[in-house]
Amino acid sequence: MKHYFYSFFTLFLLLNCSENKPEIKKLTQQELTETTEFKEASPEKKQLFFELKAFQKDLQSKQVQKIPDYLDCPKRIEELDLNTKNTAIRTDVEANSFRLSTNLVTDNFDLIYNELDLNIINEAIKSIPETDLLANDNVSTNVKIGECNYHISILMKNKEVEFDIKSATPNSECKKDQKWKFVSNGEILVLDHRKML
Repeated sequence: MKHYFYSFFTLFLLLNCSENKPEIKKLTQQELTETTEFKEASPEKKQLFFELKAFQKDLQSKQVQKIPDYLDCPKRIEELDLNTKNTAIRTDVEANSFRLSTNLVTDNFDLIYNELDLNIINEAIKSIPETDLLANDNVSTNVKIGECNYHISILMKNKEVEFDIKSATPNSECKKDQKWKFVSNGEILVLDHRKML
């Protein structure tokens, strides 16, 4: 009986320790406003922070009607670096004044979310504590999507947010190094450009 108990206890410890990931504590709005980081942040930084968090929440909750607004600025299909295999996206953007239509995003959200690496950006924003985003202009994190590891730096300066995504997995299935730049329009972040590095 003791043998079974010790075996079970050992197995329980192994499983518990192997799944021990650092948990990012989510602060309530009240808790956040009481932090030193929030109190010391400039009004511009707070505005950019709230726009960044709104973007992340819209990605997370699949607010398909809002995604085209975030990706509205590029005037050429090449600025989104879309693969030719995604003819539905390419045709829609070219036919819709170089803007993703809400219908296309609704019908193909997962494809757009993954193909445009919005999944990497979403996970990166989620993994950084809110107080770090408020206190620092430049923060970085590591994100794993499937079998691919990425190192993401987020630079928040003036009215701009840049995502510098570097692949840490030498695998052709993983995304290439790239840089995204969003600019605040005073209400939301809007894509300025995206380029492969």
